[in-house]
Amino acid sequence: MDRLTPVVFHDAWGSHVSIASLQGRDIPSPQPESELWMGAHEEGPSLTDRDGAPDLAAVVAADPEGTLGAACVERYGPRLPFLLKVLAPGRAISIQAHPTAEQARVQREATADEVYVDDWAKPELLLAIAPFEVFVGMRSVEEVAALVDRLDVPRLRTLLEETAGEPDPVLALLAAVLATPAAEVTELARRVVAACVRLEGRSDEFGDASAAIVRVAEEHPDDIGLVVLLLMHHRVLQPGEYIDVAAGVLHSYVRGLGVEVLANSDNVVRAGLTSKPVNVPELLRIVDPLADGVAGCGRVLEPGVEVFDSASDRFRLLRVTPGRRLPGDTSPRIVFCLRGRVTLTAASGALELGDVESAFLPAGEGAVTLEGVGEVYCVTVPDAS
Repeated sequence: MDRLTPVVFHDAWGSHVSIASLQGRDIPSPQPESELWMGAHEEGPSLTDRDGAPDLAAVVAADPEGTLGAACVERYGPRLPFLLKVLAPGRAISIQAHPTAEQARVQREATADEVYVDDWAKPELLLAIAPFEVFVGMRSVEEVAALVDRLDVPRLRTLLEETAGEPDPVLALLAAVLATPAAEVTELARRVVAACVRLEGRSDEFGDASAAIVRVAEEHPDDIGLVVLLLMHHRVLQPGEYIDVAAGVLHSYVRGLGVEVLANSDNVVRAGLTSKPVNVPELLRIVDPLADGVAGCGRVLEPGVEVFDSASDRFRLLRVTPGRRLPGDTSPRIVFCLRGRVTLTAASGALELGDVESAFLPAGEGAVTLEGVGEVYCVTVPDAS
């Protein structure tokens, strides 16, 4: 078992209080803290407590079958298939989508690493540990038309009418919004925000979404992404609720605190609410306007073990009550203690974890029991549990 030292990222959209508070550090933090990575992704591999403190990516690369197991290597290749994060946006994250593996491969054959950095899809699952506000998935054309009618912004009405006869009118409207000439973006965004201010007091889903867009406008003024958010479903996940986001789902995480597990990839295309590169043609190529995030709550797999179901073939997230044996005896696992103090015990020895501490369990670790008191998550591959 390897104790992990996670990597903190400092994106501008991060929180100055959430991750620092979880780790018991002073707040506000000097820099925004957006993500806490636990895994072996090359952009931010966790350090291990082995001699010399090698990172987990190096440990896996040195002995893929020994750390991941022969079956895992045969199925996914010589990389850890998943990445675990704590996600802490203090302001809206970019509007984005992720490609399928086939879309990534085709694009990389044409452009090498210019757009995507690997051949993997990047499905992800976000579990709220505090209320978490999101925009995920696109509205139906009927919902969009009803919202445009209530907002009463002439330019939006015109775009809706111009795209109504297209085979996929919602995707066509998204393309039309993103094609707004630069000289006209500010006026359109401001008219939309002003209309949302008039609508935000309504006690319905459109009112809630409008209020959220007004808040985002304080962080991203005059951004075309504010108009794109109108086309998306707005949700607030309560603690214990999750959303499973597959390839092609348009999404933006607004603010909150959550545990996120995803395929070990960084393939992303952005289209607004960001200072990072935007690639509208590629976004329109990969977005599926009919695809939505699948929301849910944990399901009891067996006494003391709760699973958060995902369509992904790269990961499985479980919550395990202390006093139980961890699932996945023959597969690689990352164990994360969010709160409390617990002890992992295996034939090789014991390891104690406290608040916001984690460990990597290689495939050969075998049976591991969990004792103590705490809120503990375990990530493994789907067939392992």
